[in-house]
Amino acid sequence: MKGEDKRTSKLKKNIVVIALAKGLSLIISLLYIPLLLDSMETDNYAIWLTLTSIVSWITLLDIGLGNGLRNRLSEALANNDLRLGKEYVSTAYFAVSVLSISLAIVFFSINPFFNWGEILNTHTTDIVELNFLVSIVFSCFFLQFALGLINSVLYAIQLPALSSIATLCGQALSFLSVLIIVKVFNQSNLLLLGSIIAIVPPLVLLILNIIIFYRFKNISPSYSNIRKSKINDILSLGVKFFYLQIITIILFQANNLIIVHAIDKEAVVKYNIIYKYLYILVTLFSMICIPIWSATTEAYVKKEYNWIKKSKDKLLKLAVLFISGGFLMVASSKYIFDIWLGHNCPYIDIRSTGLMYIYCSFLILYNVYGYIINGIGKLKIQIIITSLLAIAYIPLAIYGGRYFGLNAILGTMCLNAIINFSWSKIQLTKILNNKAVGLWNR
Repeated sequence: MKGEDKRTSKLKKNIVVIALAKGLSLIISLLYIPLLLDSMETDNYAIWLTLTSIVSWITLLDIGLGNGLRNRLSEALANNDLRLGKEYVSTAYFAVSVLSISLAIVFFSINPFFNWGEILNTHTTDIVELNFLVSIVFSCFFLQFALGLINSVLYAIQLPALSSIATLCGQALSFLSVLIIVKVFNQSNLLLLGSIIAIVPPLVLLILNIIIFYRFKNISPSYSNIRKSKINDILSLGVKFFYLQIITIILFQANNLIIVHAIDKEAVVKYNIIYKYLYILVTLFSMICIPIWSATTEAYVKKEYNWIKKSKDKLLKLAVLFISGGFLMVASSKYIFDIWLGHNCPYIDIRSTGLMYIYCSFLILYNVYGYIINGIGKLKIQIIITSLLAIAYIPLAIYGGRYFGLNAILGTMCLNAIINFSWSKIQLTKILNNKAVGLWNR
């Protein structure tokens, strides 16, 4: 019981700090929209949104190394095996560095053959400037791709609050830089603003890596502790997470690209406004769920199932509160948009806002079960069901967007969220009641 109390105490502290850091990050991300809309033309802002959504996919393509390391390191630390933990960290950093360099070589080899004007559906932006911006943004993301593994380490040692603080620092620094350039120097060049926003995050991650591994030298990566055999150990679980990450890209991250081609660039802006507004609910709720993942791994290794059940019940009660608050957000959305965006606010159909609310509500409910299932590591049924959803999503979203507009895409998102909530609830209930057999227990 003492171990459970210590875990719960650490969990509460992390949640409080994460809530403060994420709350400030949310404010900054919301302030970004009117700042960039006011300083950039709508076309340039849509280009930036679409470009960053494309390159953000890369941060997910680590073959599951990040989440595999998170679970394996959590297990090693739960068993007080620091030597094994150091080997996992060293091996994962080696593997992700090799992968990052390889991806960079491949990208810059084939990049000259890409027509970014066509990919981003723009004919008004200078193509030389656009290509240069693409090179800068991709370079920064490749660097961030390798350095971002520190977040998995922080989750595993149950210090996710530090990851949120680092993200906040990066956001604040880039926002202040853009604000000064726009308001003081009266500059609104897409290349300049985009480059600043892209460069800051990897610099912050580099500093974070140095600080954390200086503090936790017993698990810091070293060449002598690289074990090729541990790659398979990490990937045995990590590849499953990687596959799920690919599906996540298909289901959610591709929306900007789908919308810009199936509808138009104005629809991309509308989608991002209501998404950022209502996704606040999911982000705030995720602040609570983030530390649950690794804490669940530790509890499951130690067979402390009652702690997992109690945590799940508490999350459900909080989910109901968040969803209730979301209804008020929808009811007041028109007034909020007018205050938030002023004369730059496009007309947004209340039905679009309502559909996004339904999507976010079921995503919150799914997170109650999904984070715990990920911590336990039984992913087979998740892979099967979400694979089927991914196969159906893109054609449905494209067809719906072309013939019925943005609301059809949002409706498809809602359907996916409802299905994900349903299967995850069934699986976790079976696992915690010791009734999971076959695919439900793999």
